[in-house]
Amino acid sequence: MFSTIGLIVHTLSQALRERIARAFSRAARRDSKLRIGFDIRPFYEPLTGIGWYLYHLLHELAKRDDIELCLFGDARVTDEGPRLHAKLPPNARLYVFDLTGRGRVPGSLRALTAGAYVLWMKLAGCDVMFAANYFLPRLHSAVARRRVIAIHDLTYKRFPELLQKETLHNLTALMAREIAIADAIVCVSESTRRDLLRYYEVDPSRAVAVLSGVTAPAPPEPIEGLPARYLLFVSTIEPRKNLGVLLDAFERLRARGEYDGDLVVVGRVGWKSESLLPRLRQPHVHHLDYLAAGQLASVYRGAELFVFPSIYEGFGFPLAEAMLHEVPVVAARSSSLPEVGGDAALYFEFDDAEELATLIARVTSDRALRAELIAHGREQVKKFQWSDAASKTLDVLKRAAE
Repeated sequence: MFSTIGLIVHTLSQALRERIARAFSRAARRDSKLRIGFDIRPFYEPLTGIGWYLYHLLHELAKRDDIELCLFGDARVTDEGPRLHAKLPPNARLYVFDLTGRGRVPGSLRALTAGAYVLWMKLAGCDVMFAANYFLPRLHSAVARRRVIAIHDLTYKRFPELLQKETLHNLTALMAREIAIADAIVCVSESTRRDLLRYYEVDPSRAVAVLSGVTAPAPPEPIEGLPARYLLFVSTIEPRKNLGVLLDAFERLRARGEYDGDLVVVGRVGWKSESLLPRLRQPHVHHLDYLAAGQLASVYRGAELFVFPSIYEGFGFPLAEAMLHEVPVVAARSSSLPEVGGDAALYFEFDDAEELATLIARVTSDRALRAELIAHGREQVKKFQWSDAASKTLDVLKRAAE
């Protein structure tokens, strides 16, 4: 216990000395770097949409020499965790009390490290804090001089029935205040920005649409068991993703003899999706869980058509990834998907399985149409560059810090 207290005291003393040195440097105009604090909690679990969003923003921003990146997550790391699932930029500073190897941390020390962490974040002297996952945690919020939040979608307003009760409660309870006190808000698409302005009284100048980027394809890795010909769906399986409509369309096509290929579904089974499990085990349907990047690249490259029937998306990474892998796309005519897909996709009403079946049959039987969609996709996906996203996000952070 006393060694842990010594670690805390030493850490805070060093932070105080650094804070004083920075104050002198800024007074002498020798230090003009913008210090940005990041909430890295999305890195404590295998990366999905928001985690990858934060990962790529951080690594792009780390290429600049006019800013300093301060990374804040949980106050402490113990033998039980938490464990990071993402590689951090080498020039970013991680603020955490490392208590690994010290055995079980008693409740009194947990309270002490939590309180000391707030003081440490305060001494870090960040000019602005960035919340990539809607809102800042309570400890981070307590020390934020300026704050920018990223909003990925407003499902909790548009389609509350599609969210888990706990998620819906948290967003409903916290977002009104978070939006009100944010100095600026980054929206991952113009569609998301429109929804924000529709549901909240926000000065439009505080809400900025910054399109996300798409990562260069990973080198393909072998994956066994893929059929020779297949449609592809990639996403966590949950009500919002609307996989049932795709299964309906696929079954109709097979029954009518209009498509003799298979369906490959990639994604973990999320909440309220148990009823789909028997359908994922039927003949000609292949369900794959979370895949490594190289395996996912192989699955994309082998697909005849990518289908994205989602009811609501803030951006829709899988759609952009499909275009990057030169796969034609059919997507729901909903939320941001037409904005992201442009003229590189065909669209259907998200609840119309027959319209979807018609489009699938059309694309899979028309080689010229497939080539046209792929060509348009090559051009459309050029709009989604992480370097651009990072640069525009940094502009928002700078303005908020002023």
